Amino acid sequence: MKIQMEISHRQHPSIHIGQIEYSHIEVGESPQMLKGRLRLFQESLFFDYEDQALEKEPAIKEWTDLLENVPFLPLLTGIQKEQFIDSTNSVQDLSTFFSLKYFLPILTLDADCLKSPLFLKRTDSGHAEWRDESGLNGLFSQAGKAHISQDTKNILQLVLFPPSISREKSEALLQSLTKMFVQIHGGESKFELIEKAL
Repeated sequence: MKIQMEISHRQHPSIHIGQIEYSHIEVGESPQMLKGRLRLFQESLFFDYEDQALEKEPAIKEWTDLLENVPFLPLLTGIQKEQFIDSTNSVQDLSTFFSLKYFLPILTLDADCLKSPLFLKRTDSGHAEWRDESGLNGLFSQAGKAHISQDTKNILQLVLFPPSISREKSEALLQSLTKMFVQIHGGESKFELIEKAL
């Protein structure tokens, strides 16, 4: 899948994109191990941030300074209120776990629903948006009609990295995510880090 980024804020620090393509995967109910880790991790986050202003956390503040809609922030706000996220499916659960663990916006799309190229841009209002050649579109936090289902076999996953994370660490995190993903879903994966700024 070819990714094109529309750069409209050259004065802002760079947001880089990790692009992962998975093929021949099997989506299903999350294994008990993943369900347990997701639940325990949310409980840990609740105790960590129960009485804190999320926006004061440096890793979160970096994102709120860059984007208007930070995809994982509503999840954290819910966790603060003990509104824990229920298991959805193996793909969504793993994406949510990884996003919350490292405070990284992640968009997971059914690649077979998309028509290349995929365009990413940051609007004047600060929102990150995506659209494909056929007109499918949404905010970075919304998969829209390209959402993951039990029938999904091929996935495009986009991970945003803030300016404070080095290329080496970004690549290490992408490698860790793809390894976990393939262990659970099978199939094959390939990734690249796109240096061009959003």
